[in-house]
Amino acid sequence: MEKTTLSVLISNYNHAHYIANALEAILSQSYRPIEVVIIDDASTDNSVEVIQQFVERDPIVRLIRNERNMGNVYNVNKFLQLMQGDYIYPASSDDQVLPGFFEKSMSLIEQYPQAGLCSTDCFFLIENTGEMIEGKMPRVNEQGYVSSSEFVKYMRRHFYPPIAYGSVIMKRAVFIEAGGFIPELKWSADLFIVLVIAFRYGICYLPEPLMIFRIRENAFSSGYRRWPQQRRVMLNMIKLVEAPAYQDVRPMFRQTSHLSYLPWQVLRVAASSPKYWGYISPTLLKYTLWAKIWMAIAKIAPFPTKTMYRCLRDWYWKKLNLSSDEHT
Repeated sequence: MEKTTLSVLISNYNHAHYIANALEAILSQSYRPIEVVIIDDASTDNSVEVIQQFVERDPIVRLIRNERNMGNVYNVNKFLQLMQGDYIYPASSDDQVLPGFFEKSMSLIEQYPQAGLCSTDCFFLIENTGEMIEGKMPRVNEQGYVSSSEFVKYMRRHFYPPIAYGSVIMKRAVFIEAGGFIPELKWSADLFIVLVIAFRYGICYLPEPLMIFRIRENAFSSGYRRWPQQRRVMLNMIKLVEAPAYQDVRPMFRQTSHLSYLPWQVLRVAASSPKYWGYISPTLLKYTLWAKIWMAIAKIAPFPTKTMYRCLRDWYWKKLNLSSDEHT
């Protein structure tokens, strides 16, 4: 039986001060990918010089340079068909994988080949403060396979999926089948395709923080906070869900109402027209209320303590009659 293979793709733009750490972490993994393709998106700093050092040192590293800046979505789609691995990891040039990430993820994938992707927990690094926060959203506690039906059931109870997007390793064939990163979805392109794959094939999950996700104020991924740009993205997502290509997952999107990282954004768009009312669910209403309560508290207390947060969280879950095993 042939070993399952992994390709890594990194899209880089002016991240010379991050990319070396990202590449060191990838190339020092105990599980070696068969290729690491770095697309430099017309950087104006010394990114190419830094990357070239890794190209000369390791034969699996390949550099491709764009003549003009094309964006991460374009880069992933352009080179998706050229990559050879059974699975792909679209890495960010400013994030960092931790020891064991590839080995543990690929081992779990081989145990559950029916899964469309694998995700782990992560650490969030707040760049402005240097604070490191472990990303432990409510989710299952044991590693293993979460079927499509179980995933939908989970999403109806928790709103946020048990997926850290920076840690997602996807089966290349189902990534292509799902349409790749769709340009009209901009910063939500990863959210959409990950949910489509999860709804169709289920996921593998590792409850262990195995990568560091950097939170930066002006990062491309923060675009979901900008309104009305985000509204257009969400409307584009609804149009896609209603299209024939995604009719098989349409009921799952309607049941979970997950079209954004922020529940009140979904409610605002879904309530704007009767034709979108099918995306308003008890899950959405429940989490919109909870999110608004927490934001109001945060304004009153500029520095809410972790203890305060945990007390409120535990009270809320108790009110919903959720067992402690579901949210610890």
